[in-house]
Amino acid sequence: MDFEIQAHALLPHLAFSAGYLGILLFARARRDWLALVLLVVFCVVLGLRDIQTMSRAADPILYAFILSYSSDVSSLIGGGIDYVLFSLLHPITGSIFDLRSCFMFLHLLYIPALYLLFRRLREYPGVFYLMAGWMIFVNSGLLLLANFFRQGLCVLIFLAMLVGISVAREGKSRHRLSIFSLPLLHASAIALLPNLLALGRRRYLLISSASFLAFCTAAHFAPYLLGSSSDYFSSDGADLMRVQLEIKIPTVYAMLLIGYLIGGRTAGAADGAARIQRSAVGLLLPTAGLLLLIDAPVIGLRFLYFSYAVAFLYVAMAVSLHKRETLFKLSALAICIFGFVTWTYPTVAVLLIW
Repeated sequence: MDFEIQAHALLPHLAFSAGYLGILLFARARRDWLALVLLVVFCVVLGLRDIQTMSRAADPILYAFILSYSSDVSSLIGGGIDYVLFSLLHPITGSIFDLRSCFMFLHLLYIPALYLLFRRLREYPGVFYLMAGWMIFVNSGLLLLANFFRQGLCVLIFLAMLVGISVAREGKSRHRLSIFSLPLLHASAIALLPNLLALGRRRYLLISSASFLAFCTAAHFAPYLLGSSSDYFSSDGADLMRVQLEIKIPTVYAMLLIGYLIGGRTAGAADGAARIQRSAVGLLLPTAGLLLLIDAPVIGLRFLYFSYAVAFLYVAMAVSLHKRETLFKLSALAICIFGFVTWTYPTVAVLLIW
């Protein structure tokens, strides 16, 4: 990858870093609102990217092409639950959008999901601000907005549901019914439904861990039981993805430890915040089960996007509840510095061309 392509990402990164760090000049109560505004601007800017110089295999371009295609799309999309949403939307979008406008439309769809997450977290000042930094500057969050459209929406709504169910005192049944809409966005959410359904129950930690480990075990033996030679189990670049899986799983536990150590010095955490953190722990503890998918690392890496989202939520909650402004500002600065590496990394930078 030529450095010239990476250089295209430098100026936008500096601009968003300045905006993100500039929000720290305001009172903490206003930072989350300003972070939401910054994310809205970010989504619009992503929608303005030069799609002619981006790979046609990039998710938002591929999806925009399918949704704006004027003829029958049955030959363009595969089967399965992943494409139900496309089949439902195409009769409308195909007659309204061209490729460019549909590309922008897809990025604007993030905004309602971001607002939903913002509403769920607004009782905990500073948490959404730190999560905004994760989405703009850290690869596991940035890629969800810049490339993995369906999983990006799914993870945002998943986080909002996680927080909402954790703190809800009434109407939990209604919340749990909405959980079943997640697989329409991304089929991987099916494996996490038991975890969400168990939120708030007495044996939540046990149920969450057992259900996810059971899924990983079933997926491990699937090719032997079904005689399948799916691309998931024989994809190109599998060796590199295995290494990524082996590195990223311990990182999740490192973040869990960091959040725990910070939270251990937190006095009088709000009851709702404590429940959110407990919910996060229950989802993160069985992450090691993804090692059972070492022969299908592409599946394991997809689930890690959920794990990293929950891990960052856990750490952001711990930092915010710590009430130390210095720690809060250092965390924001560290995220921005890490963003320089993320935005100029070749496989990410190729998605950030204007």
